[in-house]
Amino acid sequence: MKNRNLWVNLSLLNLCTVAILGLTLRSKMLFEMPFIDYNHLADAHGHFAFGGWITLSLLSLFCYELLPAGKGDKKRYQWILAGIIFTSWVSMFTQAFQGNSMFTNIFSTFFILTTYVFSFCFIKDLRKANLNKSVRLLAISALCCLILSSSGPFMLAYLFSIKSLNAILYRDALFTYLHLQYNGFFTLAVFALLFHKIIPKASVASQKHISVFSILLTLSIIPSLFLSFLWHDPHPLFWIIATIGGLLVFLSFVWFILTGLSLKNILSGVPPIVKYLGVLSMSAFGIKEFLQGFTLFPSIGDAVFGSRPTIIGFLHLVFLGLTSLFILAWYVQNGYLNPKLKFTSLALVFFTIGIILNEGVLMLQGLGAMFIISYSIFPLLLWYISIWLFSGTLMIAVARMLRKQS
Repeated sequence: MKNRNLWVNLSLLNLCTVAILGLTLRSKMLFEMPFIDYNHLADAHGHFAFGGWITLSLLSLFCYELLPAGKGDKKRYQWILAGIIFTSWVSMFTQAFQGNSMFTNIFSTFFILTTYVFSFCFIKDLRKANLNKSVRLLAISALCCLILSSSGPFMLAYLFSIKSLNAILYRDALFTYLHLQYNGFFTLAVFALLFHKIIPKASVASQKHISVFSILLTLSIIPSLFLSFLWHDPHPLFWIIATIGGLLVFLSFVWFILTGLSLKNILSGVPPIVKYLGVLSMSAFGIKEFLQGFTLFPSIGDAVFGSRPTIIGFLHLVFLGLTSLFILAWYVQNGYLNPKLKFTSLALVFFTIGIILNEGVLMLQGLGAMFIISYSIFPLLLWYISIWLFSGTLMIAVARMLRKQS
């Protein structure tokens, strides 16, 4: 339990750090800060958010929730998790101050290799665990996506090394990485943990819905990646695969709704704040699936992949809305944050309001960009929201320290 608490504490510290970096980025857009390179800090912010917060949190939960009792406390997993957090912090600092320097690339590569080692050890131990087939499928697929996503950074490193000006390869490598992280690793890991928790309480009919949904969601990952490639009007084969991916995304969305309706009675007895976070997290997933399918249409896909605010809004929807809220809900449900403490609920509600405001402004800014309308108030609003989100993360950290009060 001591080790488990350590990783929770560190993950929440990292969440606060992500919020500080985000606030600094948006401050840079409004104020003169010549000592900060915006692009370097943006890369540091993104990579640390992935590695220091989401990856650390999900992999530690995998260790302690999906493996047989005591397996997660093995020294090898403790060393691997320590390696993830160490390389995340070092990469964050080197990237913020040096950009894609030799040291940044070395520690980023060490981070990727650490996730490889984790995946190998975890899948080997998972074979001995008595898990539901759907949970096993989702968990293994999540780690496969995590491994495959590294092809994006390696391709980007290669393009930088040869000083290539091929914008198509650059964006395709970036979109491959983001897709396999967001739609692959993050999403599949969330559902692996969620279904592991609720399947024992689910009816036979609900378990069948879960099984079909898990298969459809997993099958959709690779073909739906090709939706990200349609922006440059590729080979007709890409369109065929993307169409299959879009269809699978749509079907997974339908079965997600059916699964949710069949499981609604399971929420009885769950603390209200967990219901609140869980419903918002799953709503974010539903919105993501619905919107992702529409990128198959050229007019919508071109507008989305050509609009930076829209892309950022979509990424935040998955990063903050789906994944971060799910992790926080898990922390409350399992006692890492005390639901009986009023301050805990206040902190979490405050933080989620910030997420909703952030998504709203980003989407409005994205729509403005699509219609070539610019409003100078958007950067200011996003700066205020960054202060709100940072304050929310601090409140959550305080709630963690006060958790023993009832």
